[in-house]
Amino acid sequence: MVIDRLTGAATLAVRHLGAYSEIVASDLELGARRLRAQFAALLAITVSAALALALGCVWIIAAAWDTGARLQVIAALLGAAVLAAVAGLWYLRRASSRAPAWLSQTREEWANDRRLLEQLLSSEDERRDA
Repeated sequence: MVIDRLTGAATLAVRHLGAYSEIVASDLELGARRLRAQFAALLAITVSAALALALGCVWIIAAAWDTGARLQVIAALLGAAVLAAVAGLWYLRRASSRAPAWLSQTREEWANDRRLLEQLLSSEDERRDA
């Protein structure tokens, strides 16, 4: 009877290890896919925004070069660049906080298995006590 339980437990453990490896692989693939997409988007946004910002600044400075407001224009452009950087940082933090936790599917499955094992062990203890 004990050997039957051990055999069943070993079979269950092997199945769960296989399932865990699939879940971990799935979690890692989802994470990698999400990181690749975010990196590509961030790279495209950064390059295009930097180019647009540089060209816009050059155009504005050139337009104000022969005026007395040249330094004020440069200071305003610097302030706008700082505000844009702060806004980008705020957005990135907000987007990161909404992302699912790392290996969330694996954690969920482990929690389910722990509950199942607790139920099995408690029912086995009740049967033994009875």
